[in-house]
Amino acid sequence: MKGTMKAAFKTARGDFQIRDLPIPEIIHPDYVLARVKAAGICGSDLIDWRVPNPQLIDWVVGHELAGEVIEVGESVTNVKKGDRVAIESLVGCGHCYWCRVGEYHLCPDLTKLRFSSLSRAFSEYVAGPAKNFFKIPEEINYDEAAILDVYGTSIHACSRTNIRMDETAVIIGSGSIGLSLLELAKIAGAKVIMIGKHDHQLELAKKLGAYAVINTTNEDSVNRILQVTEERGADKVYECVGGFSMTRTLPQAVSLVRRGGKIALVGYPGPEGPLKLDWNKILEQEIDLISVSSFSYWGNDPEFRIVLNLLINGKINPRSLITHRFPLTKINEAFDVAADKKKTKAIKVVIVS
Repeated sequence: MKGTMKAAFKTARGDFQIRDLPIPEIIHPDYVLARVKAAGICGSDLIDWRVPNPQLIDWVVGHELAGEVIEVGESVTNVKKGDRVAIESLVGCGHCYWCRVGEYHLCPDLTKLRFSSLSRAFSEYVAGPAKNFFKIPEEINYDEAAILDVYGTSIHACSRTNIRMDETAVIIGSGSIGLSLLELAKIAGAKVIMIGKHDHQLELAKKLGAYAVINTTNEDSVNRILQVTEERGADKVYECVGGFSMTRTLPQAVSLVRRGGKIALVGYPGPEGPLKLDWNKILEQEIDLISVSSFSYWGNDPEFRIVLNLLINGKINPRSLITHRFPLTKINEAFDVAADKKKTKAIKVVIVS
């Protein structure tokens, strides 16, 4: 398919400029070309919003997406023209050690490959490997399917921490990652306590079944967690804020976890800064610090496929997280809304066509 498309290019000051770009071509027989119908704004995208970053100038970004298949390569059999698809944006090389053992999210070439193919959601078209395209039924909206990436990261956090029935899980951060993790931890049978600072997000956490919510602007989280856990502390604590806040939220996680517990670092880190942790407690109490980066497989099953099946079967509710929708031409306004959660009451903002 020849021609040009609209795409949002990063500028020197960190916002976007809409310009024309050639429509990507099917460069391999197993490639698929799709029209982007919905693209979510991730918390990691917001870290670079209006922040000068020479490395991102003229980049097209965005990694949460769904769309419609427009064209397929000659060897593609899993999807066809006209199919509605959820798109996984993680693209590994396929032949390194990590790709061969099913840990493609750790591929050394992941960043280069994904940002030259499918992690370009803030545009009208993308092209990439057919295995990254998953058919969705008519009853699933594109915007719901687009944010399955969020649930993919959250289910990877569940897998990495081996969360199970009757455990107490504390989630620090009540944004879309934290809320999606709440849904999945509840499916696993855990008692989930949500910690945040925005009332509208904590209200949704209650509706999604949180055992308790704590607004840190007016309540002491340590005392509350100790009350709920009979003075032990939480079995699992998930840091889902990231960014500059990690200098505050990661020490908070250490203060909330029990002896022998686990802390998962789920939030995307911001610029490097000093992180002062109680290393004596971490060492003496055998507290595990577990990093969570994207997703891959849980056992034999692709984690993206797992969350898609949960969506199809009505077990998760991504639509409840979506608060705002904007066309691509208003992407800067969309990012402003997503960044100012206190004023706009945004949770998940999606670019739609």
